[in-house]
Amino acid sequence: MQRSLSATRMAAEHRDGARDPRETVARSLAHARQAQAEVNCFACLDEEAALQASGRVGALAGVPVSVKDILDVAGLPTRFGSPLMADAGPAAADIVAVRRLREAGAVVIGKTTTTEFAYAAIGSSPLTGLTVNPWASALTCGGSSLGAGVSVALGVTPIALATDAGCSTRLPASCTATFGLKPTLGMIPHERVPDAFGNFIHLGLLARDIEDLALVLPVVAGADYRDPHSLFRPRLTARKAMLEGARILVWSRCGNAKLGAEIAENFARVGGILRDLGAELVEADYELAHPDPIWRVMQQLNWASRFASAPTRDRALLSDGFNAGIDAGAASSGLDVARAVAGRTALFRGVQARFAAGFDFILTPCTSTAAVGAEVDPAAPLVVDGVEAGNLRADWTCYLSLFDLSGHPAIAIPSGISASGAPIGVQLVGGWGEDMRLLAAAAALANVMPPPRLGSIDKVAARP
Repeated sequence: MQRSLSATRMAAEHRDGARDPRETVARSLAHARQAQAEVNCFACLDEEAALQASGRVGALAGVPVSVKDILDVAGLPTRFGSPLMADAGPAAADIVAVRRLREAGAVVIGKTTTTEFAYAAIGSSPLTGLTVNPWASALTCGGSSLGAGVSVALGVTPIALATDAGCSTRLPASCTATFGLKPTLGMIPHERVPDAFGNFIHLGLLARDIEDLALVLPVVAGADYRDPHSLFRPRLTARKAMLEGARILVWSRCGNAKLGAEIAENFARVGGILRDLGAELVEADYELAHPDPIWRVMQQLNWASRFASAPTRDRALLSDGFNAGIDAGAASSGLDVARAVAGRTALFRGVQARFAAGFDFILTPCTSTAAVGAEVDPAAPLVVDGVEAGNLRADWTCYLSLFDLSGHPAIAIPSGISASGAPIGVQLVGGWGEDMRLLAAAAALANVMPPPRLGSIDKVAARP
């Protein structure tokens, strides 16, 4: 079946004539329609254009891909998961990453669901509703790239293009047993962000097979004159999958007070596997600042700069939670912002210092506990092993937001299934610009720790 094929193999078979890309795309669209009916993972499909685009040329010849619905795809609306944008017209042009995917032969079949303006980490939006985690329908699929993780986990497409400003590629990957890469800041240019210099919003990739990330990243990476962080990037080349002799710094906490027992046990097991592969693991206390207060000021300021002065009728179409974040950003003082910027710089230098000290990678959990409820209030307290353990946003995904602020490449790697039925992941972080080396190390780990797999969409749909 198509769903078992990696993008790497799929593209090769299309180029060789062993597989008809039109049939591949048609099958992907059929799966997308069924997935949409069962788990609500697409904001829209582009069936006619996709069927016309399938071809046999390029690194991604005929490979179906999806794009998160906060990124422009020519001819499709960008609705940002918000009623405010419900009547948005078709985008005039692709963002540069989408254009590069198409130039390499990929076929965009549609746009995946997102939380409202990508602000929340929980799996629903006021425009498209709840996106269901096919592993455990009562638990969140992770946000903000809701449909990206779910559709890739179901094999609708082997690759999804998403974003990651606080957790939005790696959290859905962790919650759906897929691989989620947040590259080095600027590795994939993001030419549409208003603040190009202070930006920490990354474009990310999700894949069902680890090898596909090493195939796709060089396609979408590279300089674009509108993104200063993308300039002066070296050409990416494949690296041999190897962990023997690597020195890995282990942080089991990153400012959070508590780590769930189930996550801790899984994390220790992964550490043992890495040691068996010849890596040297050094466990240490996390000594940097909690990333959330810094991230919160900077992200809320982003929201406020866009919406604080919006007409009352527009603000009324936004959710209470998002409006609260906008108002908090508008209330930030110049001193608050300056301190956050300095705090972000300190985090970057602190992470850099660990790599300068001779570490090759940093290993962390993805979250402090397994997937939370599908419809939990994003403002609710975090509960770990039955005990309140801080703020949900601050202390569940602090491992992930840390490296959005620092800009270092990080990948979520599936590492098991929780007792609740939801997947668990670990995060491996590489040195600045060492994305291909990071992917090679992740591949070496995945080779001996293969991810759990969902069955077909038919089997998932039949679950109670």
